Amino acid sequence: MLKRALVLLGETPSSEAARRYGFRLAKQTGAELAGLAGVDLTSIEAPMLGGIGTSAYKARLEERFTRQAVDARQRLHDAFELECRGHQLPFEWLSFEGDPAATLLLATETRDLVITGHDTAFCGTANMRLSEVIARLLLITPRPVIVCPDELPGGSDILIAYDGSFPAMRAVQMFVLLGIGYGKRICVTSIDASQELAARRAAAAAGYLRSHGYEADANPISSRTHPAEVINIEIADRRIESLVMGAYGHRGFREALFGSTTGFLMESPQCVVFLYH
Repeated sequence: MLKRALVLLGETPSSEAARRYGFRLAKQTGAELAGLAGVDLTSIEAPMLGGIGTSAYKARLEERFTRQAVDARQRLHDAFELECRGHQLPFEWLSFEGDPAATLLLATETRDLVITGHDTAFCGTANMRLSEVIARLLLITPRPVIVCPDELPGGSDILIAYDGSFPAMRAVQMFVLLGIGYGKRICVTSIDASQELAARRAAAAAGYLRSHGYEADANPISSRTHPAEVINIEIADRRIESLVMGAYGHRGFREALFGSTTGFLMESPQCVVFLYH
């Protein structure tokens, strides 16, 4: 069962949605919720190519981004403390300045779940490719990650995208053990050119969920369309709140999640996405 969760704090719409989702989950499960904010100096101080005058310009940029990140961290501290009081939850705050990787690793060592917006970052207005942020987070933490869209969906149903791979099996098992889907309708979708194979996979995952007390239906789909496109159609048609998935597809983990075709699953998610590798 979910006991302790960590929400990454930011000021983007998806970061605010992640906070709302975190508080909702804490109320639903009774779990503790801690907030993490900081200043990512590794992104702010990244090397910059250029000629004469570049060093001075880079130094000014770094100073500006650092100041913005420090100011944002203080605003987030104050806002999160106020929200915790409003939800009658203990205020637990983690902060860092430097490389977020070490902080995240230590923070997740004693927590069950990480919640983040799809564009949460710790570097002021400095830009970082979204796929890099989430891929790095997934690689450095042994815990599942929930990625939130700009606005939380109005529905409550859950879609599990299941391809029978080890990452998909692990994602389903972790989702089940955390207990965050109890009382909600769950649809298990398996997509394959072979209807027989899709049906077998969907039935197996749905049966596993039902054995743990979840309400789950199998929805095999025979299609040669890329799974990402089919998944997005299912999310829209079924008014899905949460998507559960591992490394979906026949390619490597990173490419399956962030390749040119499936990138929009993370960059513009239509619902909350539960990821585990």
